[in-house]
Amino acid sequence: MTLREHLLFAFTGWLAGVCIMLGVGFIIFPALVGTPHSFGAGADRLILGLVVLLVSPAALLGGLVGGRLPKEGGRAGQLLMAAIAGIMAAMPVSCVGFWYTGW
Repeated sequence: MTLREHLLFAFTGWLAGVCIMLGVGFIIFPALVGTPHSFGAGADRLILGLVVLLVSPAALLGGLVGGRLPKEGGRAGQLLMAAIAGIMAAMPVSCVGFWYTGW
């Protein structure tokens, strides 16, 4: 595998992880807690940035590992597995991050 492929899988995992983090932050947690959040407040931006910093290493690592798992599925299978592994790695970190910051 080349460096380009490693970076592609890591970016795919990171993108999927950040998307699931945004979904958790703006859909799941407000539905559970009952307080709507917007992107306009300064404290909300700070919390969102902090959680992105916490989620990024986990999602990058998940995408890298997930892209290396299926070799026989072809490139599409590797990208899909990188996204799934990135989501699986980012979900617990984002939930813990949002919970402890009081989102």
